[in-house]
Amino acid sequence: MGGTYGDVRGKSKIETYQNYLEVCRNWPGGGENFDDFSQDPDARHKKVCYSEMVWDPDRKEWVLNYHLHT
Repeated sequence: MGGTYGDVRGKSKIETYQNYLEVCRNWPGGGENFDDFSQDPDARHKKVCYSEMVWDPDRKEWVLNYHLHT
């Protein structure tokens, strides 16, 4: 499987989500074809993205791991 992966971080869930949107916008695949709702940046799936976030107590921020497939 190809693509890109990593994580985005933020002090709040909305900040983390907005950082994820920025990653999707800059992704060469265009972010238009998402097979997995947990990757879909569309606002209709924001709650799914929120549910995938985990709290990092050491850095005191929310983390969302992603893998954008090509």
